[in-house]
Amino acid sequence: MLRAIIPLSFSLTVLINSAAFSKVFMTRDEALKMAFPNAEKISKKTVFINKEQAKEIESIARARLESRLYVFYEGKKGDETLGYAVIDTHRLRTKTQTVIIVINPDGTHRLTEILAFFEPPEYMPSDNWVDLFQGKSLGDSLWLGKDIPNITGATITSDAMLKSIRRVLAVFQVAVKGKN
Repeated sequence: MLRAIIPLSFSLTVLINSAAFSKVFMTRDEALKMAFPNAEKISKKTVFINKEQAKEIESIARARLESRLYVFYEGKKGDETLGYAVIDTHRLRTKTQTVIIVINPDGTHRLTEILAFFEPPEYMPSDNWVDLFQGKSLGDSLWLGKDIPNITGATITSDAMLKSIRRVLAVFQVAVKGKN
């Protein structure tokens, strides 16, 4: 009987602790205001990726596309484009992480901010690690262990975030920048 109670007790503890670690840090509107603090207007652009674009994006990003539908937010001040942002949710181990990825008009990475994280906090990357992407482009190596150090104990998180950033930069290059 004791053996049956211990696994049940352990399972309940894991469920309770997982729920306690789930955290939403910022809403979409808060994230867009943070991404474009000087914007007079933020417009939404829905991007549908065709099969040819998908192949090109996957080749450039060296990561599989998880969706062929992306929503880009363009921040503008007058006629000047301040940048673009994408809110991306991706699976880590068993739960998800949502980030906002902000791109400069020239296609370089400006900012990534974690909006929601549902894995245990020890798997969450530090702000210093996330800041390593600033100014990077698809021309940089953007690989774990090369330009970007791995996060000890959080390899899945770092790999997922890096692939997300590469995918968004590639989608921008192929499907957004090419149309402007």
